[in-house]
Amino acid sequence: MRYRLISVLGILALLISAQAVVSSQTTGTVEGQVLNMTLGGQPVAQAPVILWTVDAEGEESLLRAATDDEGLVRFDDLDTVAHSYRLQVQHQGVSYWSEVAAFPEGDVLLSMFVAVYDSTESDEDLWIERAHVILEVRSGTLSLQEMQIFVNAGAKTYSGSYATGGHTLRFSLPDGAAELQLPEDLMACCIAQAEGGFAYTMPVLPGQKEFFFSYQVPYGSASYTISKRVLYLVRSLDVLVADTGVEVTGPGLTVGAPLTIRDQTYLHLTAQDVAAGADLTLQLGRLPLEGRLPSGQTPGSPIIVRAVIGAGTVATLLVLAYPFFKQRRGVET
Repeated sequence: MRYRLISVLGILALLISAQAVVSSQTTGTVEGQVLNMTLGGQPVAQAPVILWTVDAEGEESLLRAATDDEGLVRFDDLDTVAHSYRLQVQHQGVSYWSEVAAFPEGDVLLSMFVAVYDSTESDEDLWIERAHVILEVRSGTLSLQEMQIFVNAGAKTYSGSYATGGHTLRFSLPDGAAELQLPEDLMACCIAQAEGGFAYTMPVLPGQKEFFFSYQVPYGSASYTISKRVLYLVRSLDVLVADTGVEVTGPGLTVGAPLTIRDQTYLHLTAQDVAAGADLTLQLGRLPLEGRLPSGQTPGSPIIVRAVIGAGTVATLLVLAYPFFKQRRGVET
């Protein structure tokens, strides 16, 4: 009996020891570094850092700390199995984030990196590298889809009036634009109505950012002119009009050879280096007049209905823009 008791106690001791080993193996350290890329990767001292946990339930802020003189920050005693993590850093009024990362299996150290930039209210380094306008004609309605590829060519984040609750980028719409549609993630956080169109309200980091949106413009005659203001320098502009028998011209636009994409032929007009402040004008003729205008709309009525753009619309824009992306990559290489 005594030997059996000793044996049981020994087994319990081994189980407790094994549990302690497992416990020690499932806690680890997140080590982060914050570097200012405007200053060539200089460490940022005393930067406020928030550690976020990421799991199937979403995100939650867990711990706060500040970087040391080397831009380093450390968070200990973290679960290495159940969560992924990411870091948030505030720098000159703008939030910057690391990638979401998890501890590698068997490791107890997770290293993370956050790049930050100084801020500027000047938009002198902003332009649109490529703009695509895709127009389809339906009875009584012009349906337009746009993709604009912005470039912040500077070494600073463009903050505009973000710090005071304002906006950064602006987007114009023609008179009578209705049924404005944007991607759901933008609608949820970052879009506000503005005079003559809408605005993006978040800071614009150095690099490239793409925007997709669509809208409709009603018309009531066989000839119709649609026009909108160009708000930024546009390096390269492509206008595609579905070839259904309509005519299209535009001041400053060069008519190129028609394009066939996914069995649909498009009339193709182009322009280079369109200056900010210019007007993009399309003069349309031979428009179909069968059918009615959408209920409650008249030509030129300034109705904007905020909706969510569908995945199919974004996919269409990407398909139509692909030949131009391909051409650009070929030039760059």
